[in-house]
Amino acid sequence: MLLTLEQESKRQRLPMPSPERLSKVGKAMQRIDTVITEREDSLRLLQTGQEKPIPGDWRKNCFGETSWYTYKEWPMPWFMNRGYKNKKFFSLPYVNHFLRLKLEKKLRSAARRNRAEREKQLDLERRFPHLANKS
Repeated sequence: MLLTLEQESKRQRLPMPSPERLSKVGKAMQRIDTVITEREDSLRLLQTGQEKPIPGDWRKNCFGETSWYTYKEWPMPWFMNRGYKNKKFFSLPYVNHFLRLKLEKKLRSAARRNRAEREKQLDLERRFPHLANKS
C-alpha cells in the first residue's frame, strides 16, 4: 500500500503524503494482515484440523520410529512414483519386540538418572546436615 501511494504520487507529480499519513496506512496494513492470518488459521483449523499452514501427519517408518511427515507438492503422483511406493509407513510385526526393548532401555536410563540425582541429594544432606532443609 505504501509503495502504491508513492508510485501514484510520482505518477501524478504530487508531493508524497505526510509521514503521519504513512504511519497510519502502515498500521492499518498490519492490522489487515493480522486479521487475514487469523481468518486463514481458523478456516484451516475448521477444514483440516491442522494448525500449521503446511499440513502433515505422524508416520511410522519401517523401524517403528514415529516422525512428522510434511505434505509437499511433487512433480508426479504417488502411484506412479516407484520410490514412494517402496517406502513403508508402518512397522512390521517383527519390529514390535525391538520397540519394546527400545522403550525399556529409555525407561531404565531415566530411572538410573533419577536414582543418581536422589543419591547425590542424600549424600549432600549427609555430608552437610546443617544446610539440609528442616521442613
